[in-house]
Amino acid sequence: MKQLLVLIVQHNLKDDVVDTLMSLDYLSGFSLINICGFSREHSHFNLKEQVEGYREFYKFEVMHPQESQQALLQTLAEVCRHNPCRYWIVPIATDGVLGQD
Repeated sequence: MKQLLVLIVQHNLKDDVVDTLMSLDYLSGFSLINICGFSREHSHFNLKEQVEGYREFYKFEVMHPQESQQALLQTLAEVCRHNPCRYWIVPIATDGVLGQD
């Protein structure tokens, strides 16, 4: 069964997470999106972020086999050890490629 890992990281970790994911043989690829994160915990925001009301993050979406979940999380935990990253995993009911003969 395949799953989707959604990982939210601070801007300073983007390159490290990209390098780490690219090194994993059991992944065929991933998506990376620039997002604005809103939170009620403004005390963690810097002054600019407090005025704007959000903090900029990157969101990674990584489809992976369920049996690789622990290895993937352990590998990413090393990258995020000094800057905690929020994540969640959801099951993928189906996947495929549209428009392919």
